[in-house]
Amino acid sequence: MKEIIKNKITEAVNEMISKNENYSDFELGDLNFEISFTKDEKFGDWSSNIAMILAGRLRMNPFELAQEIAQLFRTENNIEKVEAVAPGYINFYLSKEYFSNVVGEILKKCDDWGKIDDLKGKVFLAEHTDPNLFKEFHIGHVMTNTIGESLGRIAQFANAEVKQVTFQGDVGLHVAKTLWGMKELNAELPDEESDVWAKQAFLGKCYAWGEKNYSQEDNSNVKNEIIAINKAVYSKEDEVQNKIYKTGKEWSLKYFEEIYKILGSNFDHYFLESETFEDGKRIVEENLNKVFKESNGAIIFPGSEYGLHDRVFINSEGLPTYEAKDIGLFYNKWKKYNPDISLTITGGEQKEYFQVVKKAAGMINKEWEEKTIHIAHGTLRLKSGKMSSRKGEIVRAKKWIEDTADIILKKMKENNVSDNKEADAKKIAIAAIKYSILKIMAGKDIVYDEEKSISFEGDSGPYLQYSYVRANSILNKLSGYVIGDFKKINLRSGDVPRIEKMLVKFPEIVSKSLSEYSPHVVANYLHDLSAEFNSFYANTKIADEKNVDYKNNVALTEAFRMTLKNGLYLLGIEAVEKM
Repeated sequence: MKEIIKNKITEAVNEMISKNENYSDFELGDLNFEISFTKDEKFGDWSSNIAMILAGRLRMNPFELAQEIAQLFRTENNIEKVEAVAPGYINFYLSKEYFSNVVGEILKKCDDWGKIDDLKGKVFLAEHTDPNLFKEFHIGHVMTNTIGESLGRIAQFANAEVKQVTFQGDVGLHVAKTLWGMKELNAELPDEESDVWAKQAFLGKCYAWGEKNYSQEDNSNVKNEIIAINKAVYSKEDEVQNKIYKTGKEWSLKYFEEIYKILGSNFDHYFLESETFEDGKRIVEENLNKVFKESNGAIIFPGSEYGLHDRVFINSEGLPTYEAKDIGLFYNKWKKYNPDISLTITGGEQKEYFQVVKKAAGMINKEWEEKTIHIAHGTLRLKSGKMSSRKGEIVRAKKWIEDTADIILKKMKENNVSDNKEADAKKIAIAAIKYSILKIMAGKDIVYDEEKSISFEGDSGPYLQYSYVRANSILNKLSGYVIGDFKKINLRSGDVPRIEKMLVKFPEIVSKSLSEYSPHVVANYLHDLSAEFNSFYANTKIADEKNVDYKNNVALTEAFRMTLKNGLYLLGIEAVEKM
């Protein structure tokens, strides 16, 4: 409908210009005017600012110009009325038939409802989460994973070929600190029968112990030992060290796999730093004195020459830094996938770092910079404050999810919810956590409020799931309900309900969320949609077969259920059947 209105406006403007000799020298060209949903439905369903854009160029009053365009607008079956309003907007009122047809379309498309062609034929690479092996998976990783997974799903709904990937740090000083800790705390080493959680908890403890001793000013011997271990990991020449490293790496990878399963996140490929550092080091050295320069025995990128800051890519020990590994990642991404869009999600603290790396990458291969989009999200804090993995003061993702699930299960039992299951409680916990992250615009800091996040009322993930359960319950109680019976329905006897008008917006919401690279657009829409459906439910006897609009109401309920389900999928939230 948006494109239809836009084309009709263009036709009307061209007709107006052709009839007025004062505009003979005017060329319409590609005008960047908006077609958007009205904020208040008493002003119609869609609105355009075309007259506001053209008024200055045609030296006309915007309102008078809007009136002239509106009069020339050719209406059709789907558009009931067109009117101009001050200061110069043109509003469009859609017909009952149009909304009825969209409800039928939703019932036909089902899981495909809401899909758009914005990225058709494009390869969309979404890199996110990026945890370091040998360290804990904490709530910061959950935030990055949640945003990245959602944006990948939104791109998928835009008909892109989506590849979800993660870049995991399996070499570097953090690994050496953990390996040193494993040697020192060997007496506490878990046996092979221990579960993956116990093994990872041990690795986390070893890292914190190694970091603490490495950072002490009077502990130069320990520092030298850890530096030597770091070199040995890169060279792979120490067989004893290789064995310890292999054990820890296997533990970490299995641990991450379990976390990804809990979060419902699936990756097409794991990029590892151990697989990119050689390419990165080679590329940096090949571009010495072109892009990079030597400085005090190291190789740096002179970012200060480009309004950024200088960064070391190969240190004085001849080892590649994170920056060089990222250059290797650029190379390997394009070698494996050759993406049209390469999205990278990181924490906000990496914003300036990534600007430098992206600039250096673009000077090596301009496509690497031009096709890369970096989203830096804000900080996630619990009410207890910030966390630090260096000091061992972190909130582990698994514990956060399990604690949330325990509270939800307790609430379900207190409210005598039948069939309460731990599996359902965990799904609701994931919804609570993910929605709390995604309802906020990307880039903003988040303070996680446990009570609000798990509420079954208000702006929360469980509220969306509850709304889905309500619609599902209504439909399941209808005797002999078959979706096909409701695809062809008569026009409503009364006004089109607001919930029906809101459903129409879903594809546009997907497109807007994609263009802004922020899932909060979808999240906020689903909350408003659910609130409107619950209001509709409270004021309408949906299952009353004597109601002249019975079929319309049932079809509308099914259309809402399907739209909400598809929207929840885009957020990475699973719809539950009972609550």
